[in-house]
Amino acid sequence: MDNHQREFELSIVQSMESNAPPDEREGVTAADLVTTPEEALEAIKATKGGSEVLRKLPNLEKLESWFPTAIFRVCFKSGTARYLDIWDTDHFDGFTDMQRSLDDCRAWFSGDGYDFWGSGQTKTGRINCYFDAPTAGNYVCNARLESYPSTSQASVECRIDNNSFGPLTWTGTINQPHMSSLSKGGHHFRIWQRSGSFFFLSLTVWRVS
Repeated sequence: MDNHQREFELSIVQSMESNAPPDEREGVTAADLVTTPEEALEAIKATKGGSEVLRKLPNLEKLESWFPTAIFRVCFKSGTARYLDIWDTDHFDGFTDMQRSLDDCRAWFSGDGYDFWGSGQTKTGRINCYFDAPTAGNYVCNARLESYPSTSQASVECRIDNNSFGPLTWTGTINQPHMSSLSKGGHHFRIWQRSGSFFFLSLTVWRVS
């Protein structure tokens, strides 16, 4: 054995103080996971800078020019979606345990609190959605996220490959389109947790001709 490695020694550790749970765990109501092109277009119009993007890409207002490319959900992928990598997600028994996360088709990233249950409160959640762009062109990548509780604020940073869209802060459920001009081939859309607690519901990608 390496002399620098401490050998584990079996012992009896006493913990004589019992701990009652601070409150009951309640489940979360079901959420709508699907984003339509109509919803994404309305979100573009409502976002700061949206009018300038629409001026540069007038075809965005023609929904017949939107072609489904990839969909990422916790329990489902379609189109050119290849890999969904979820890092540092939180499974809280009876609330977002592994089976429930699969059944509800979403992943939870906790924020502050829950230290009573051993949470590290790290806020290091990351999501990587890897998809193929079938042709070079303009793409809409719509992140659908839900803060928890729904009245609280959460913040993430979204990126396409190594390029940041900047911080995104919201309350409740958000559809946030991200515009990208992409080369043909594989690309990563990434969501990095910054603060607060949130659910990842879906990422939907369209090519706009």
